[in-house]
Amino acid sequence: MERGRTNHLRLMGASQHALFEQAQEETPGFAFVVRSMELDFLRPARMDDVLDVVTWPVAVKGASITLAQEVRRGVDVLVKAEVRVAFISEGRAKPIPKSLRQLMKADLAPD
Repeated sequence: MERGRTNHLRLMGASQHALFEQAQEETPGFAFVVRSMELDFLRPARMDDVLDVVTWPVAVKGASITLAQEVRRGVDVLVKAEVRVAFISEGRAKPIPKSLRQLMKADLAPD
């Protein structure tokens, strides 16, 4: 699921690299860290199963992002998760830079 979150960030857009460099200049040493996670294990996975992890944003707030994730085997959903990820710098929560917040909100369904 960690890889799914990382890949989600990577796949968000072509200009992402420049935005992350800009965020690094604004907030040196920043990182996204898991603040909380709620898991619902629905079905077991087995050795050698090919699994897909699907990730999408639910909410983007000042210093955190909430993501939904599902682990799937074909059409079967094995695990559902809601993950709250905090933006930190120097060991403390910081507001997500506006450019990153806007990029992350681009995937949100309109209200």
